[in-house]
Amino acid sequence: GRRTNRERDLHARKILVTGGFTPTGLTILQSLAQRGAHIIALSPHPIDFPEITIIISLLRANFSNEEIYAEQCDLASPSSIRSFCTRFLTGADQRIDAIIFAHEYQHVGSVAPLRRTQTLEDATSRRESESLATFLMTTLLLPALLVAPVERDIRVINVVNPFYAAAAGPSFSIPFQAPKSQSIFLHEGAHSLRTTIFTRHLQRILDALPTAQVLKTDEGSSAISVVNPKSQKSNIIAVSVSPGISRLDTIGPLLNADWTSSSGYATAGVVL
Repeated sequence: GRRTNRERDLHARKILVTGGFTPTGLTILQSLAQRGAHIIALSPHPIDFPEITIIISLLRANFSNEEIYAEQCDLASPSSIRSFCTRFLTGADQRIDAIIFAHEYQHVGSVAPLRRTQTLEDATSRRESESLATFLMTTLLLPALLVAPVERDIRVINVVNPFYAAAAGPSFSIPFQAPKSQSIFLHEGAHSLRTTIFTRHLQRILDALPTAQVLKTDEGSSAISVVNPKSQKSNIIAVSVSPGISRLDTIGPLLNADWTSSSGYATAGVVL
């Protein structure tokens, strides 16, 4: 696909990243670190976990950026999400310039011939957990975004898997219904499309909120001009992006070819 050639200086910009320690997430962390961003990467493991410590140290050293941190937050646990958001909102620095939800991009489930221990119900439960984590964290951190200065450019980015088109067929309807088919592509597409719809709805809510604009008046006049409602657009932009198909995050799980997985792997998938 087309790639942007726009480069932005992200120094002093605080960016929160979920799913940062997946293959695609690591690419995101590298790009942000290279541009000088202040990064907070969330991990379900403790921050002194060896893998986390090594990755954070390498990013700091390679890009000469000391503003890279990891925080523990298990996205499968609502209490862990609430605990992190509470710590963040009660801290000294509550600034957020962007939230990147990359944890929903990684493919969930394998094609039937290569499926082993994970059932379709397990995959569905994981998708539901990931979607609820995005919704809960967005809801809890939204107050910090809304009180930010209106001149600050804020992004909420949902990274979705590339199979969203599979769910946008003739069977698609509002309200959104879970697919009855056993197709793994349809279920992944529904997961992706649901996140995209949520993101679009969030943007509409943000645009509908009144913004803190300075009302202009004529000198010596007591009349107050009325701001055109069409010009009241939020400084918070919520978007969904799909980086396409990844060998490690899409094809690997799809073929059950991850031999490091605790749930086992398929030899045929590794060969393919």
